[in-house]
Amino acid sequence: MVSVVLSPWRNQALPLHLAIVGFVPVMNNRPTPPHQGQGPAPAPTLLSIVQHNCLGSWNVFLSLFESFKEATTYPSIVLLQDPPVNKAHLPSFNGFKSFFPPVRKPRVAAYLHMSFLSNYTMLPRFKGADDVLALDMSSNEPLFNTDFHSFRIINAYSTNTADHRVHSVSPEVLFPNLGFPLLVLGDLNIHNPLSDPLRHLSCREISSSTPYFEKAAESGFARLNPPGEYTRFPLVGTARPSVIDLSFANPPLLPLVKSWEASLPSTGSDHIPITITLPAPSLNQKPPPPRWADTDWETLDSIVKAFKVPAVPPCPTPPQLDEWMSESLNRLVALLKEHTPVSRPSHHSKPWWTPHLSILRREYHKAARAARKHDSPHMREIAGSSKAGYFKAIKAAKSKHWSSFLLTATPQSLWTAKRFAYGRAQPRFPSLPGAETPQQMNSVLLEHFFPPKEPFSPPPRLRPNRSAPPLTTDEIAPALSKCSATSAPGPDGIPYSTWKQVNKINPSILLHILSPLVLRGYHPASLKSSNGVVLDKPGKPSYESPSSFRIIVLIRTISKVLERIIAARLLAAARLRGLLHPNQCGSLPGLSTYDACLTLTNDVRTLQRPRLKVSSLFLDIKAGFDNVDNNTLARILREGGIPSYLVSWPSSFLGERSCTLIFQGAPGSPAPVNVGAPQGSPISISKSTHLPPIPHEACEGWGAKLSNSS
Repeated sequence: MVSVVLSPWRNQALPLHLAIVGFVPVMNNRPTPPHQGQGPAPAPTLLSIVQHNCLGSWNVFLSLFESFKEATTYPSIVLLQDPPVNKAHLPSFNGFKSFFPPVRKPRVAAYLHMSFLSNYTMLPRFKGADDVLALDMSSNEPLFNTDFHSFRIINAYSTNTADHRVHSVSPEVLFPNLGFPLLVLGDLNIHNPLSDPLRHLSCREISSSTPYFEKAAESGFARLNPPGEYTRFPLVGTARPSVIDLSFANPPLLPLVKSWEASLPSTGSDHIPITITLPAPSLNQKPPPPRWADTDWETLDSIVKAFKVPAVPPCPTPPQLDEWMSESLNRLVALLKEHTPVSRPSHHSKPWWTPHLSILRREYHKAARAARKHDSPHMREIAGSSKAGYFKAIKAAKSKHWSSFLLTATPQSLWTAKRFAYGRAQPRFPSLPGAETPQQMNSVLLEHFFPPKEPFSPPPRLRPNRSAPPLTTDEIAPALSKCSATSAPGPDGIPYSTWKQVNKINPSILLHILSPLVLRGYHPASLKSSNGVVLDKPGKPSYESPSSFRIIVLIRTISKVLERIIAARLLAAARLRGLLHPNQCGSLPGLSTYDACLTLTNDVRTLQRPRLKVSSLFLDIKAGFDNVDNNTLARILREGGIPSYLVSWPSSFLGERSCTLIFQGAPGSPAPVNVGAPQGSPISISKSTHLPPIPHEACEGWGAKLSNSS
């Protein structure tokens, strides 16, 4: 015997409380007041999560995302079951980033809004299946104004198997016992009296659903669906509506749930979209980044011309010079930001969307609501015709836009067309054995990329080196001219174009900021912070090892300007003293790997003419950039007769650095780094002087010729 309590959720706005229904408590729905005005309302204090079964239809997907403009709260997370898939790629939507299991046809997917990802750390987990996806949020600060630092969402699409008593996703996977907030939702395809008390159920339906509800009750989960609130409405046939899209919250999360509602319009699927609202995990939102491309340089012209760099303390200690550098840069950057607009997140529609499609969408939603309300053959026929016309118009609009795009394509936009046609491959995420939390993954990757080394100790006092030539504007301008405007900036987000404009208006600013660093052979701590972007190496059989990933280190652009100046001076000194191999091609101006290839081709053909046998041996120094040792490099430069300030500066640059790894789910905490040179850094010329000597005598007997293109 099952006792049932029905709550009058449909017509009344009740205060949030729990009613015990059978073994699993259920949360009464609390409708949200309608939003006044057009378009989505930004809600920095709320976390809106939408769940929907797309039936594998691209049109349903597009209709769902376009309907968010009419929602009371724009969603931050969209969780899909049976998403549309084409050649192992899922559709994209402006402003969202997708995550799905790395299989050819994933059964579940998650779309996270970019503004949400910029404020929170989310790590996707796929549990080795195509029908379960978990999103883990972790933070160094408490979440939801509680003592918890973690939050998990499980999205599942559980279907019947050959044995109708067993579903594809087990209760143990859905309802784990965790000590932090957990939200479980999805299309579970189970029928139970607790969720649908008015439905006549067969013994097979009850026996297959009972293990799920018993496991949920055993783990203390509460069902968020109001009893009898239908989530699936078949538009054809005689099948009656049902409740199979279920949502559960564990005890730590339940007090935080604000509402469960089905207020979004129809999308063309026989499932209705469901919205679950939670409080924002944190109210400390990151400020929006500046739009440096739109800086008001007309107003800044007179301000930058009048800017004066503070005087350097006489004979400063390293902390004093660090403080002076930070103060000078902060004052300058603050002036620039005052006249630079910030990025404002917007919810863009698809470029092919037209006002006519908006009208057809409203008519279809109106007909679908009427069909569900009256449930007559005539109304279902009207809803079906509206749906067919709406989706046909979407297909025609997309085809017209694509044809127009191809007709106006330029050689520069061909790669964009290819990306639109084939999509982007799903990036791989670190999944390392023994590393369960983002913090553990971060530690394993840091130890792999930057193995611990003895730290560098700076001198107690920094005095100008008399042998160092004064820095001039003629050195700064060429260094800036070689910097690409499309290069990714470092942690401060300031692009090269900003520094080029500053130097154009007032060349004395960068001259007075960088001169004390060059003369003293010192790199300040404020310029040593970096972001390490972790990228997967394509074609690896497994991504369960750190060696399957590589890192690109992004440092502050003004730091790279200083590096180019030092690299030019170090190159001239190294060439003068014979520290570079005569066949060195890499990291040298005017030479590249192309020159090394031409040299190799010429030597091979020259030796083949007298019918000699020719062989080529290629050597690769594994992790050459990552393992440049600071003390060894300083010893080689010192023994080679390099001026002392050019020995001190690389040692200062490579020592006492910090790096924040950037990967999906990274905790975002900086870690000390005392080894390696940033790959692609202008100072990478130091790697060539750091290479061990190669025995020329052993090669000369074989007629060999050495060439280094690193």
